[in-house]
Amino acid sequence: MATLKRVKDYMDENVVTIEPEASATDAAKLMLENKIGSLIVKKDAIYYGILTEGDISRKVTALELVHNEVPVKNIMSDEILTIDGRSTMRKAFLEMNKRKIRHIAVTENGRYIGILSIKDFANYYSNRIVKQTK
Repeated sequence: MATLKRVKDYMDENVVTIEPEASATDAAKLMLENKIGSLIVKKDAIYYGILTEGDISRKVTALELVHNEVPVKNIMSDEILTIDGRSTMRKAFLEMNKRKIRHIAVTENGRYIGILSIKDFANYYSNRIVKQTK
């Protein structure tokens, strides 16, 4: 029987944060610099939400708002959906599909340890296909 792959084996360990008062422009630049599609919104030790490239696209660009004038706190998702790092990739995929999200925070012992994105599933499934063809 094949070993079930865990979320923490495929997640991005780089949890990048941004403050709620930062602008949508600041957020987009931070995502570009780090080559990521989401940011955890945090100030001091308080987690406020998650901001994705989709949030910027749908809530700022499509509405033709001025990116520099829109604070992250106005466009973020308040709820940070999480999954335990020991969960299987299958469970993560089903959960993300059910909730129609492309990013989910990964936790271990109640602490954020990474972000799992739809891009990480491409890596996961491509690795499985390569192994099956060998």
